[in-house]
Amino acid sequence: MQDLECESPKTKLLYITPEMAAASSFQPTLNMLLSRGLLSYLIIDEAHCVSEWGHDFRPDYQRLGTLRTRLSQIPCVALTATATKQVQDDIISSLKLHQPIAMFKTPCFRFNLFYDVQMKELLSDPYGNLKDFCLKALGEKKPTGGFSGCGIVYCRTRDSCEEVAIQLTQRGVPSKAYHAGLKAGDRVSIQNQWMDEVVPVIVATISFGMGVDKANVRFVAHWNVAKSLAGYYQESGRAGRDGRQSFCRVYYSRTDRDQVSFLIKKEITKAQAKRKDTKASDKAAMVGFETMVNYCEEQGCRHATIASYFGDIKPQCNKCCDCCKNPQLVKKQTEQLQTLLLGRSRTCIEQPAARPGPFGYNTDLYEGGRKGYGFERCDEDDDSDGGQEESSDIRKKKWNSFFQKQMNLRKVRSVKLTR
Repeated sequence: MQDLECESPKTKLLYITPEMAAASSFQPTLNMLLSRGLLSYLIIDEAHCVSEWGHDFRPDYQRLGTLRTRLSQIPCVALTATATKQVQDDIISSLKLHQPIAMFKTPCFRFNLFYDVQMKELLSDPYGNLKDFCLKALGEKKPTGGFSGCGIVYCRTRDSCEEVAIQLTQRGVPSKAYHAGLKAGDRVSIQNQWMDEVVPVIVATISFGMGVDKANVRFVAHWNVAKSLAGYYQESGRAGRDGRQSFCRVYYSRTDRDQVSFLIKKEITKAQAKRKDTKASDKAAMVGFETMVNYCEEQGCRHATIASYFGDIKPQCNKCCDCCKNPQLVKKQTEQLQTLLLGRSRTCIEQPAARPGPFGYNTDLYEGGRKGYGFERCDEDDDSDGGQEESSDIRKKKWNSFFQKQMNLRKVRSVKLTR
């Protein structure tokens, strides 16, 4: 802040949250920058969060439209990897972007990613299957020990993260759990171990990975079904950023489907009650989830389903998904699942109307989004079970140290790429 107020600021990029942009404490600084003509661009990252039709809607993002009005003469750039045509239109409207608008879009198809779905109900040993998947994706060990790549397993709950990490480690795949229930220092340590490839697999809630750009992620597995196809595409897209063959898998079950469906409906009802009205966009979260369910249950090219969702032309999959590589096996699995579930329904005693049961409504069940549709996320710097043990200054120093280390690594990679 002192640098911004000096005669010749050295700051070139000011990175703030939508919350800070709207905060009264930041307005004097903003006014000063405007009056001195020091603002060249307004850039909105993760712009899909602006839209109520987006998969991670955040009301604070919508308020950036007001900021845009104040900065009407400054060029504005909105960036996102996950925007349907409807979301794109909403971004343009909400951010009050001036016509004509230059739009740059790359196809969502990535030929080096192999997508598949495993039906949990059909697996005799799901953890064993996950272990085999991890080892196959990680490949041979280096002569010095360890793997040349790494992987991410996403879970819906903190307890699932802990359990999956334990199960994989016991089966010979060293893994660490990462979630908002851990102390800040522990999270930094675990993420450092993963980034430095001391631990090859990190098992995390979806709050992990935002902004982490690690090139050699060989696989991304979802132990539970994602809450939307857009969210799944973003999370799975953290694999294979070096262009090498990588794998993206969903472990799908009807139990997960029913739990997530219940929670989304509960959150929508809660939002409607708070507003005391209904809006067309209320169904966005449910529609997004239904698209994800169809992706898992229907027999068709996974890449084509993703491309269709984002309005792209059908790509040449070339056996880069299970449906195209072995359609008969996928068909057989789908039929087996239907037969199994039909058999269960015939033997079940009639039950009362559905109710929350043992799951209830718990924000821990899906740590994604932030006070939008879906589920509230525990912020990464929010220590819900011991944050008082470390002062904010210590935690800040740890995070700053980690951030600087990662930026230095990126500079090294950048130099290597440009030589």
